[in-house]
Amino acid sequence: MLTVSIPDEIDKELSSVTTDKKEFIISAIKQKIIIEKRTVNIQKLEAEYADSVKENNEIMKDFTHADKENWNDY
Repeated sequence: MLTVSIPDEIDKELSSVTTDKKEFIISAIKQKIIIEKRTVNIQKLEAEYADSVKENNEIMKDFTHADKENWNDY
């Protein structure tokens, strides 16, 4: 269980839109969680891209000689 304090001004606004504050807050949090899960995390993508660049460069190094071996056949 989590207890949260809400500033008075937000509590007043909340009271003006719902009679069931608890359910309203739970629903809002659930919606926010869904949005956060769907949102692209730029930092995570950048880290994954950086990791793939390293891996791609290693693969290119591994195949450099194979690429050069049969180049004259084309």
